[in-house]
Amino acid sequence: MAVYDRRAHDGLHTLGINLSHAPGRYSRYIEAIDQLLTAAPDPIRNWTARDIDTALYWMTA
Repeated sequence: MAVYDRRAHDGLHTLGINLSHAPGRYSRYIEAIDQLLTAAPDPIRNWTARDIDTALYWMTA
């Protein structure tokens, strides 16, 4: 299960992906992770959704 928090939100923003605060934000976060995996080059394309989630968290650490 992905952890959506301020740091993950900031990581997405750094990549140019903005999620509104409207209801359903967590679902949109999961969709954004899936889109990142789909568009990623090798070897990142082979990461899990949790790997992407963790990377987003650490991007703004």
